[in-house]
Amino acid sequence: MVKEEALFEVASMFRSLLKGISHEWNKKGDSKVSFPQFKMLHYLRKQGPLKVSEVADALGITSAAVTGITDKLLAEGYVSRERAENDRRVVIITVTEQGEAVLEQIMESQKETIQMIFGRLDEEDILHLRRVFSTILKNIENND
Repeated sequence: MVKEEALFEVASMFRSLLKGISHEWNKKGDSKVSFPQFKMLHYLRKQGPLKVSEVADALGITSAAVTGITDKLLAEGYVSRERAENDRRVVIITVTEQGEAVLEQIMESQKETIQMIFGRLDEEDILHLRRVFSTILKNIENND
C-alpha cells in the first residue's frame, strides 16, 4: 500500500513538473511555437516522417490533436503534409527546412529555461533521471 501511495505521489509530481516546464516555456514569450508544437517538431525531426497516428501514439495525444497542431505548423511552413501513395487515407507529416531552422532557434533560446529547471542537478542525477524516464517510457510502449 505504501508503494502505491508513493507511485501516486510520483505521478502527481511528474504532472506538476510538466505543467511547470510548459509554464516556464510560455513565460519566455519569444517562442515561435507552443510547447506541444515544439514537442511534435522535435519528435518528427528525431524519428523522420511519420503517420498522424504514429505521432499521436508517441506523444500520447489524439489524432485530432495532431491534426490541429499540424495545421498550425503547416501554416507557418514548419511541416509538410502528404497523403501516402498506396493509401490516400494515410497522412504523412515531415519537418521542413524552415521547421528545422525554427527548432534550432527555439532550442538555443530555451537553454536558459532548461538550465533554470535542471541546472542544479549533478551529472549523476541527470543520468539517473534519463535511466528512470527511459524505463518508464519503455513500460508504456510495451503496454500498448
